[in-house]
Amino acid sequence: MRKNNQDSGYAGPNFLLIADGMGGHAGGDVASAITVSRLAELDREPSGEDALEILRTSILEANDRICRGVAEQPELAGMGTTVTALLRAPGNRFGLAHIGDSRGYVLRDGELQTVTHDHTFVQMLVDEGRITPDEAETHPQRSVVMKVLGDVGASPDLDLTLREAHIGDRWMLCSDGLTGFADVADIARVLAEVSDPDECCRQLIDLALAGGGADNVTVVIGDVLEGTVETAQGSAVGSVHVNPQYAMIGANTDAEEAPTDAEPHYGDGDIPTDTVPLQAVSDADKQEPTAEVVPPSQRTDRAASDTDEATKEDDLDADDDEVEKRSYLGWIIAGIVIIAIAVGGFFAYNYMNNHYYLTELDGKVTLYRGLDTTLGPIELSRLEDTTDIEVGTLNSFSQDRLRGSIQADSRGEADRIIENLRKEAERSGNVSGNVQDATKPSDPAPSPPSSEAVDPSDAITEESQ
Repeated sequence: MRKNNQDSGYAGPNFLLIADGMGGHAGGDVASAITVSRLAELDREPSGEDALEILRTSILEANDRICRGVAEQPELAGMGTTVTALLRAPGNRFGLAHIGDSRGYVLRDGELQTVTHDHTFVQMLVDEGRITPDEAETHPQRSVVMKVLGDVGASPDLDLTLREAHIGDRWMLCSDGLTGFADVADIARVLAEVSDPDECCRQLIDLALAGGGADNVTVVIGDVLEGTVETAQGSAVGSVHVNPQYAMIGANTDAEEAPTDAEPHYGDGDIPTDTVPLQAVSDADKQEPTAEVVPPSQRTDRAASDTDEATKEDDLDADDDEVEKRSYLGWIIAGIVIIAIAVGGFFAYNYMNNHYYLTELDGKVTLYRGLDTTLGPIELSRLEDTTDIEVGTLNSFSQDRLRGSIQADSRGEADRIIENLRKEAERSGNVSGNVQDATKPSDPAPSPPSSEAVDPSDAITEESQ
């Protein structure tokens, strides 16, 4: 449903990476592209160097590039990105670096394990025992990230760990566009049942889209295999692929500023004319004043009288000006308030008229237009369409979301969500019809690019809704 993709990802034979950008229009795109562009250089055979130190210094360099990019283009201020990276290390191990709320998982012996810790406000509440993990899943501030890479006024605080590599492990890195809209149990099932990494990525993305798909979805999968397998060069997706020019922002470090002297220097005998103050003189100033003869005895009284009169006139003029300014200011404020109310009403009406949500009605997936709320006795929505999709045929995550509501900002977005729910239901063999009256099928989700495996096969798939 997003207009642009702020995710960037990379998969190669020795390195996997996910970066979910944030910071408003273009800012997140730039931050994730800069990060993946810089860190993709790590995709090489492991050497004797410390993998965690390589990750740390490389991520800090990416952070410096982002900050230089903000200095070059101030409109990008506040941009940042999450980073979750997996690097091959000597001795059958992986170096894992993490900051933000993207996640890393490993499927080992049929059990899915989380190997990263979310740097979010709700995770902090969970860690402190103030809320439960189940409550965190629906907390209204679950998207508030406490640590990221970028222009956030603090040095990155990275989680760095070494992980053992076991033959048969399946690693998955993903943005919160997957974990925020698909149930972890369903994710584990797909990872365990679908052997082909590309197809596995596609089915995981289908889960996220069926769950509402309101965020960019990027999934990276790497299988750990025995022996050496020839692999092609790693591939990048997302913003860094679509907007390669973003990766160059903040990268120029060779330019040196010309030295400047503390005091300006002028050549011998030269006088800088711009240091001489100039005074404008009007034609009236050039005329000689008319002389007036005043007797000495009258000069003091007359001067005092003239001063009093001038003071009174100045005070009256000041009062008139103040009254006039207040009058104008009142009208201006009233006009601004009226315009604000009119504009706000227009946008509120337009938003409600173009907003949709999906919910459950009599066991069916049902589409409403408007807002899922009331204003006193006034309903702010109306029934738009009823589908033939049985809610009971959907996975548990989709059912939970429908019991609340799945929001859509246009009819087209609503139709795409319905189509994704339909595909999910059809996989269980329980739906064959179409949406009653008005729902039109959308185009299938684009196929993800092919990818390689991590030591030695991996795959990466990305899609922006």
